[in-house]
Formats: sequence, structure tokens, C-alpha cells
Amino acid sequence: MTAIVTVTLLVTYPSLPGEVPTHFNGLGEADSFGPRWSVLILAAIFTVIGAVLPFLARKPQLFNLPVRVTEANAQALYREGETMLVFVGVGLSLLYAGIGLAVHEIGSGIALATGFTVMMGAVLIGLIRTFRVSARAEQR
Repeated sequence: MTAIVTVTLLVTYPSLPGEVPTHFNGLGEADSFGPRWSVLILAAIFTVIGAVLPFLARKPQLFNLPVRVTEANAQALYREGETMLVFVGVGLSLLYAGIGLAVHEIGSGIALATGFTVMMGAVLIGLIRTFRVSARAEQR
């Protein structure tokens, strides 16, 4: 999804208005605007993040987990961390798609809200599950 949004933004860049949305309120409505070239920075940032997250999801030993990793809980913690990163990536992709739609002045509220909800939900649920896995391993 990230690649599709990036290619779309690059292909349609010449036809974008001189001023594009750069920030959205809680309802998904644009509340700040900036120059057209800011879309290029956005595309670069989301493309890098879209490439790095899947790589990191496959390297759980690099995670900075909020609990102590032991032999007893390592595999379960790594699995939870991988799952969390995958869903954060899905949320970010949806958020990026919503921003891409907004830049083209197409309804984007649902994509923005869904992306933000998935991303934040993934972090919250991932942290809860991480603490539960750690607590279960300590009880054994």
C-alpha cells in the first residue's frame, strides 16, 4: 500500500495544488496547509518507514522491550513484538493512504481514522500482551 501511495503521489505531483494539507484534526479534516513540495518529504518519510518496519519485524532481538527478556519468555516476547510491528505498519500504511487521499482532496477521514486507530491499538494491545507474557513466564 505504501508503494502504491508513493507512486501515485509522485505521478500526480505536477497536478497538485500549490498548497496541500499538512496536518489533520481529530475528525480527519485538514487544519494546516503547506507548500506542494512538502508531499515529497512526506513520501520519502513514509517510504523509509514502510521499508524499515517489515525488516525490524524480522529482527526481534533488536526490540527495545519494556520487560526483561529471559530464556523462558524470549520466544513469546519476540512473537508479540513482531505482531505489534506488523500491525503498526498496517496502521501507518492506512494513515499514509488517508493523507494521500487528502492531498488529492478526496474524502480521507475514514482512512485517517482507521489508520490512526489501528496503529495506536497495535501499540496498546502489543504492550499489554508483552507485559502479560512476561508475567506468565515469571510465574513458572
